[in-house]
Order: sequence, then C-alpha cells, then structure tokens
Amino acid sequence: MKTVSKSWIYKNLKSFNNNKSRVGSIVKSIIKDIERNGDKALLKYVKKFENSKAQIKDIVFSKKQLANAYQSLSLKDKRALKLAHQRIYFYHLKQIRKSYSFRDQEDSKFHIQWNPIENVGLYVPGGMASYPSTVLMTSIPAKIAKVPNVMMCVPSQNGKTSTLTLAAAHLSGVDKVFNVGGAQAIAAYAFGTKTIQKADKVFGPGNQFVAEAKKQLFGTIGIDLPAGPSEVLVIANNKSNPSWVALDILAQAEHDINAKTYVVSRSRDILQKIKNEIAVKLKNLPLQNVKHSIGNNCFLIHAKNEKEIYEISNFIAPEHLHIHSKFNKSLLKNIIHAGSVFVGEKAPVALGDYTIGTNHVLPTDQTARFSSGLSVDDFVKKTVFIEAGNKTLKKIAQPTIDLARQEGLEAHALSVEIRKIKT
Repeated sequence: MKTVSKSWIYKNLKSFNNNKSRVGSIVKSIIKDIERNGDKALLKYVKKFENSKAQIKDIVFSKKQLANAYQSLSLKDKRALKLAHQRIYFYHLKQIRKSYSFRDQEDSKFHIQWNPIENVGLYVPGGMASYPSTVLMTSIPAKIAKVPNVMMCVPSQNGKTSTLTLAAAHLSGVDKVFNVGGAQAIAAYAFGTKTIQKADKVFGPGNQFVAEAKKQLFGTIGIDLPAGPSEVLVIANNKSNPSWVALDILAQAEHDINAKTYVVSRSRDILQKIKNEIAVKLKNLPLQNVKHSIGNNCFLIHAKNEKEIYEISNFIAPEHLHIHSKFNKSLLKNIIHAGSVFVGEKAPVALGDYTIGTNHVLPTDQTARFSSGLSVDDFVKKTVFIEAGNKTLKKIAQPTIDLARQEGLEAHALSVEIRKIKT
C-alpha cells in the first residue's frame, strides 16, 4: 500500500501482465496442440490441470445434470440467482437493436439488418472459486440477442465443478456446457474439436493464460475484451466514511493477487484514515489474494484539486470507478474513461458484480479508453443492404469514377462507367 502523487502514477502505471513472455510461450504451445490433436489434446490438459480421472465423455454436462444442480440448491440460493437473473435481464433488455430502412435524397435505399452471432463460447472461471454471476452476465445478453447456440466452458477443481455455476447455466438457458478451462478451452472454441463445436466469438473473463489465449487467437475467433486483473478506483472526500472505502478497496482486492486498487482524494487526512482502516480490516480477511494485492497494487493518491482528480481517473481508466459523493451532471462531462461508474456511498461495486443489473464483464488495464463493458451489442452484428437506381447514378457516378482513377483503380472506374453509359 503506497501513498503517491499524480506524477508517480503517470510514470509507473504498469500493464497487468508481468510474465508476458513465459505465459505467451506456454499458451502458444497449448494452442498448437489443440489445433493439431483436438479432443486428444483437450483431454490431456483436463487430466493435467483439473481431473486426473477424466474421460472425454465427462467433459460434456447433460441437460439433466444442469437441471439437477439447480434443483439441489437451497431456497435462499435459488432466490438469489433468480433475483440476479431478473435484474440483469431487465437492464440488458433495453439494449435490443432494431433493424431499419431509409432512403436518401437521390433515392438510394439502405436496409440495416441486425442479426445475432450464430455460435458463441462463454468462459466462466472456476479453478479457484465459483462464479455463477459470470454465467448470468455473459449468457443473458446472448439469449436476449437470440444467439442460436450458446456454449459455456468452466474448469473444475480436483474434478469438482461448482453446483451454483451449473445451476446458473440451467436458469439462463445455456445450450451446451463443457467441463474444461484454461487456454485449451479458448483454443477448442477457436478451432473446434469433435466434442466442442467451433465458436464464432468467445466471451468472459479468465486468468492470464485465458487472456493470453484470447489475444493470440483474435482473428481466428472474435473476442469480447482483452481482460486482465480486476481494478477499482475510489474518489473520496473529507466526508467519506473511511471504513466503507476500506471495504470497497478490499472487496476488489479479493478477486485476484494482481488486482489493482486506487483511492484518490484532495484530503490527506481521509487518505490516512482509509489507509489505517484497510490495515485493520485486512487482518480479518481469510483470502491470501487480498494481502498480496493490497501489499503490491494498492495506491492512495493525493490530488491537488478537483480537476486533477478527474485527470488521474481518466488516465487510469479504471474497470470500476466509485465516486463517494452525490450524482451531479458535471460527472457526465468530467468522467470519460471508465468501465462502470458507481455514484454515492450507497452504491458499492459489489452490487454491480451481482444484482444491480449492469454487466460486470468490463474493460481493464486502461482499455476503457477505447472500449465498453459487455452488452447485447457484443452478440449481434449488422449487415447493410444497398439499393441504387438511375437517380443515384446520375448524381454520384462521375465523382465515383473520378475518385477511382485518382487512386489508380481503373476497373473500379469502369465498373461504374459502364452502368452510367447504359443508364
């Protein structure tokens, strides 16, 4: 945990991947193996990393297994999953794209058609913990987009797969669930095997090996985001509750040993109080992730004024931004780079992880400067149909011919010119 300045952050903010070369080479070899050997290689890695007794048939969960997982839940867990599903569904339902048509003044006609991606592969982490919330966050927008085939890969730990995760897959209607994780799961989606169908695009967070596989395979398969370790930046003021801020920071640090956490404030006094509270509460948390993350990647940043607070926040472009003050319209103008923004002390980031309704698959490692969180938009694509007639050609044929010849593309020019002559 360090108290630093704006200049220090600008100079020292580092990429999440400190083992790029080592991880990259391991992932590259796994990808090649899956591409060449399919199920044989897939089973090899499942036995090595997840379940030494696994057979290829064990990789596929049946619909009955998913249904049984849901039925085995306690009433309390069922209610929690249903509430989360309901709220996530409601929020994402507002994002549906509608096809439309229009014509311009020269009678050119345009038809914009939105279609779902046909085959998507979801990745849900599961080696160290259970993440049924990620199942809901990825599958619900896919189903709203009407994706015909929604597949999911989830790793097991010592041959055991989270019942909650399987139950969430049942509740949200995932079509096929495979018990496999890591870079090998992403490679299987990219190339297809006898057991796992080739996907058109893959979605969901994972460890550094999963993230690296997505990066290496982009182009062979579409990807959602180049996701890295989780991040939160809290903007605190002298009225902020230090205990609440401390828990907001520690909650994010729980995710990953490499999770990055920041507190920015104009008040040195509140920064010190928050630092003290973090140290006290840290002693009572069981996960070692938290201690490692706080020790190496927690930064308390003193800003000179409000303008500098926004500059620091936009530079970091955090996955989660939590502003400990009431909403005002100036925030819409001043905050331009962030995955999701939580406003007010009563809106902790944990609500966004589970039940507020917004998506928790968000851009990290400064990628919020050019990308957004997961939405229904990511599961659809648009195709444009163009009609042109005599009126259109009369208006734009000659400029098209002129521009084509300026670029030295004579066949382009002639393909328009021949139609102009015949018109």
